[in-house]
Amino acid sequence: MFLRSTRSSDLKAFTLVELLVVIAIIGVLVALLLPAVQAARAAARRTQCVNHVKQLSLGVLNYESSNGTLPPALEFPENQNPATTPNVGPNWVIAILPFIELRSVYDSFDLSLRISDLKNEEARSQVLSSMLCPADDRNQEPMNAGGLMGNNWARGNYAANMGNGPLLKGGGLCDENHKPVHYICGPYSPGWTGGKEFSAPGKPPIPPRRGVMGPNVAVSLKSITDGLSNVMMLAEVRAGLSEPDRRGVWALGTAGASVVAWHGFSGDANGPNACLDNADDVAGCEARLWQEYKSECMQCYWGDQFNDQASPRSTHPGGLHIGMADGSARWISDAIETTGVRGPCCSAWDYFILSADGEIVGEL
Repeated sequence: MFLRSTRSSDLKAFTLVELLVVIAIIGVLVALLLPAVQAARAAARRTQCVNHVKQLSLGVLNYESSNGTLPPALEFPENQNPATTPNVGPNWVIAILPFIELRSVYDSFDLSLRISDLKNEEARSQVLSSMLCPADDRNQEPMNAGGLMGNNWARGNYAANMGNGPLLKGGGLCDENHKPVHYICGPYSPGWTGGKEFSAPGKPPIPPRRGVMGPNVAVSLKSITDGLSNVMMLAEVRAGLSEPDRRGVWALGTAGASVVAWHGFSGDANGPNACLDNADDVAGCEARLWQEYKSECMQCYWGDQFNDQASPRSTHPGGLHIGMADGSARWISDAIETTGVRGPCCSAWDYFILSADGEIVGEL
């Protein structure tokens, strides 16, 4: 009978070198798999986001079917400046709530009061999953502006295409005699209606700068002369980087919050994810955060507290989604042709923005 040796030299175990080799192999496998996992997650987020764009687009079209026009991007008192007034009424998102199975949220607003009124705080603070892109990790933080604007504004990631003029009213009336001609501040403002004022010496007239939903005004589908599949109706936006930053607020009808404005030719918020100094003119931007704005390509102008200009934005790598006037959704690359900072009309991006310019992207 033989006895099994139990000497330590006969026991099997990993040496330190073997253990390090195993750890190295595991590290290599993780490094190989991680990009695939991240890509799968990004694809899933994009899929969910584009489904939201389609759902919201369908809600806007159902509103148009019931009312004869698209909803206004925002409602505001005509004797005030839509870029600065805290007395904003319902915006396009509130208007379509009954058409996206959110009638209870719609009914929770007192629309006889401004949306910034304290009595509407509970309604505007509701987090709507259909308004949130899962790729934006800032959209769970409410906007708190204080003062007449109030607090507890829930964020969102989708905005109406107002057009390629600023949401702004100067010292005069918002009518066909108002200057400068690119302002969009109501149904009779030259930025919305167009006209000979757009002519430059030796150049043909530039058509109306309107998109599809503006301040106290919106178009009908039959007035979108460039074709429903060629005109942007909705676009992604990002949530602001600080509490007072107005960007990405679903119930607030203003530039950057639930409206994109002056985001093409002649402006400096030109193109998707415009990474340009002073690109977004929105209230709540803070000079102390300049480096963070720049690193995130979310630059904005803090020289005043106007909300008059903002570009579509997303955290998806390489581009963003837009909803077309026919209810479809399209992926737009950040590399799409633009005219550059304050360039003249018109580029491929501009033709998506404008709804009555007589040109379509497919003819470029």
